[in-house]
Amino acid sequence: MARLGEMLVKGGICTGALVDEALEAQVIYGGRIGTNLLEIGAVKEEQLAQALSAQLGAPALWGDIGVSDDALALVRGDLAERLGIVPLRLEGKKLVVLTADPRDLRRLDELAFATGKDVKAVVVVESRLSEQLTRHYGMRRVERGVQVQPFRATARPHQEGPQVGGPDLMDEADFAALYDRASSTPVPGQAPTLTPPPLPGGRPAVTPPDAFRGALVTNDQVLAALQQEAEREADRGSIAVRLTPVSAEAPPLSFDEAAQALAGVSDRDAIARIVLRCALSRCRRALLLTVRGHRADGWEAMGEGLSPQTAAMVRVSLDHPGVFQTVARSRSHFLGPLQKTEANVRFLRALGGGAPKTSFAMPILARGRVVNVLYADDGRGRVLDSSGVGELLILATRISQSYDVLLSRAR
Repeated sequence: MARLGEMLVKGGICTGALVDEALEAQVIYGGRIGTNLLEIGAVKEEQLAQALSAQLGAPALWGDIGVSDDALALVRGDLAERLGIVPLRLEGKKLVVLTADPRDLRRLDELAFATGKDVKAVVVVESRLSEQLTRHYGMRRVERGVQVQPFRATARPHQEGPQVGGPDLMDEADFAALYDRASSTPVPGQAPTLTPPPLPGGRPAVTPPDAFRGALVTNDQVLAALQQEAEREADRGSIAVRLTPVSAEAPPLSFDEAAQALAGVSDRDAIARIVLRCALSRCRRALLLTVRGHRADGWEAMGEGLSPQTAAMVRVSLDHPGVFQTVARSRSHFLGPLQKTEANVRFLRALGGGAPKTSFAMPILARGRVVNVLYADDGRGRVLDSSGVGELLILATRISQSYDVLLSRAR
């Protein structure tokens, strides 16, 4: 199967330089290559959706997509989120769904088993899928959508020295009052709503779905053909395949084990698991955030009371004073009590509330820029043992080297 970037370059939609920029962003920040191309403005959603249709041999939709209530009622929110699908329409015993990856037959088969329907997939771009999940199920996907500014080389941020002290922690009454105020106002940097591109005028002739393979089509063609196919085809039985259960959280890693694992790392998610498991050998809970533009977003979390879902809810503005602004600007680590800033309070609230007596945060660099921050503590009211901080700082250097290796492989 042809690579998406190569297809877009060959079709004259974007340049090879923009594809390289998107690949670099993908290695560092995650997401699909198409999402990163959207973020840097290399393609439009309609162009990307049509290219995905040609690449994956499936019909595609884009823009403001309407879904039917009877289809939504058939799929629970937790199932839709886990499988990465949004039901589009119900046609007898056939359920048409939106997905970013129509090739993942195991997920489609599980949905067929859960609903008792024959499932047909329509491809949408990753960010549109996230928008649909949020709109209809109130969910924020862990995967990235088009939310932040593109990764570009810029001048080094203003340098500030790390804050190693600060006022005493708030008492419970102060924290409660600030929590109430923080929860009543929106978090800065919230993702904008996608603006649908205008659809082509007129209604093209209906084309059977098989003709969509490798073709660039319009929304009207897709919807009309789906309706035509639904009226023409007989109902078929469903095939069910159950997914393998997710394994339990992996045990902590020593520094030597983590360093060895980083030497053979295969992707950015492996980096996250390694650094968090190493941090858990020194603390009760750890969170890794992705820094991009003026925001730090939760990536992965492990430890006491934390989960990937917890991480997905963390959004920190770097325009306001707090531990993450300090670490990102100074490019130095932080160890001590958190100061009484609203950004810090919002962060602790996202972790479940309560303040540790000491916290640790360190920057992780790639290509000379802070791209991640590791945060660790021992939980509410506890003092973090600082004896392992030095090894974590050394590990940050090894992580930077792993990013360089992944970037070289992506070219």
